[in-house]
Amino acid sequence: MRRVGIVGVVVLVVAVLAYFWAVTSPQSTPTPTPVAATTAPAAPATVEKTTPKKLEKISFRLSWVHDLAYGGLYLAHDKGYFADEGLDVTIQPGGFGLDPVKQVGAGSDQFGIAGAGNLLVARQKGVPIVAIGTYFQRSGVGYFTRKDSGITKFSQFKGKRVGVQTGTDTDTTFRALLALNHMTSADVVEVPIQYDMAPFVSGNIDVLPGYVTNQPITLAAKGIETNIISADSEGLKFYGSIFITTEKMIAEHPELVRRFMRAMQRGWALFFKDKQAAVEAARRWAPEFDTKVLPKIYDAAMPLIRADIPGIPINGMTAERWKVTEKVMRTAGLVKGKLDLQAAYTLKFLK
Repeated sequence: MRRVGIVGVVVLVVAVLAYFWAVTSPQSTPTPTPVAATTAPAAPATVEKTTPKKLEKISFRLSWVHDLAYGGLYLAHDKGYFADEGLDVTIQPGGFGLDPVKQVGAGSDQFGIAGAGNLLVARQKGVPIVAIGTYFQRSGVGYFTRKDSGITKFSQFKGKRVGVQTGTDTDTTFRALLALNHMTSADVVEVPIQYDMAPFVSGNIDVLPGYVTNQPITLAAKGIETNIISADSEGLKFYGSIFITTEKMIAEHPELVRRFMRAMQRGWALFFKDKQAAVEAARRWAPEFDTKVLPKIYDAAMPLIRADIPGIPINGMTAERWKVTEKVMRTAGLVKGKLDLQAAYTLKFLK
């Protein structure tokens, strides 16, 4: 009996030790036997990764160097309107040797700005470019003479040294005004120049071609007051500059053209609404400009860029003004023979 008692005590001690060992053991709770699931298990939580939308690269060619008057384009770029439409637009300056008509026509750039008259001349030569919107509703081309010269109208250019920028819209308008005034190039002394104002400032020419939105304002800031003879003041109300692309782009990528125009119209809407935003954009893109003249350039550009015909959209066009533009070019002898005017422009990307 004593031996049994001792054995019982030992068994009891072992049982107690086993209990405490089980309770304090670091081992995990046994895994229950799996039961077949009746529904798919929930996907594990993950951090969502946003893949940046790939933007289509587009090259746009300006008609000349950067200037506040291109403000709508700058704002469309800087405010992300082009990016919103899936476009990565590079805005390239123009200049001699960088004619937008040739650049876009050859496919080097997909879009650009050109003189409306130059577009018609180019199409007669077989260049397949098309106007998709208007930049300047009326021509901003002007010719500037010194205030004390007494030259205040085009007919007084006879015998004067006139700066000529061959192949540009200032040249096209000059030829049109010669014809309108029953003059020829023999009635003036043509002096080939580029866009540099130095020949005028130094007195080597009497008449400086340019844009009413730029040169007279810049010259005034330098203390040189001028007379302004413009297409408008001479009675020519036709399209100045227009936005262009190719027939091929329109046929093969119409949605891309639509997205481009939609973004650009947003940029011009902001340009018209917010003068300060336009000036700030110009400071970024054209830092060489005197900041004091930028607001004046804006004021000069506004009435030429904003639609002056009720009911048409931003950058809109009308068949009537295109007919006037063609008439001006024919009067100047720059457009001859058959021309399909309706094929030279399209309204389908404007809204």
